[in-house]
Amino acid sequence: MACFVVSAAAAIGVGAAKYIVKHHEKKMALKGEEPKEYKFGSDVKWSKKLGYLEMALWGGSAVLAIEHLLHGEVSFVPPFLTAAGEGPEAVSEMLTEMGTVGVTMLAAIVTAWAIGVLIVDFFKFKKHKAQQAPEAK
Repeated sequence: MACFVVSAAAAIGVGAAKYIVKHHEKKMALKGEEPKEYKFGSDVKWSKKLGYLEMALWGGSAVLAIEHLLHGEVSFVPPFLTAAGEGPEAVSEMLTEMGTVGVTMLAAIVTAWAIGVLIVDFFKFKKHKAQQAPEAK
């Protein structure tokens, strides 16, 4: 009924974190504190990685919102969530769905993002180390 709200709320939080990290990265760049040596995961800035997570969360939330709209679980007039106007039992069911399905979907999205970030960083790190190693013949 409203599981997309969990992803949307998380996307707002990730967006705020992204801008804080981006501000910190700019401050470090102005001070000249860029990493001199390649470290694992330093090729792509964290603000960009968080941007990917934010896009995934907003995209998933939008698709779910459209699906709920097509099934009549969301409307354009207050209360926007139709379960909110059907009584306390429906609200309880809606909150239960948000706590189970919504949180599970959020965990799946974040896990997929984290695995993707680790894989990409690992291969970039491995490629960088191979380029730095002296050629042995």
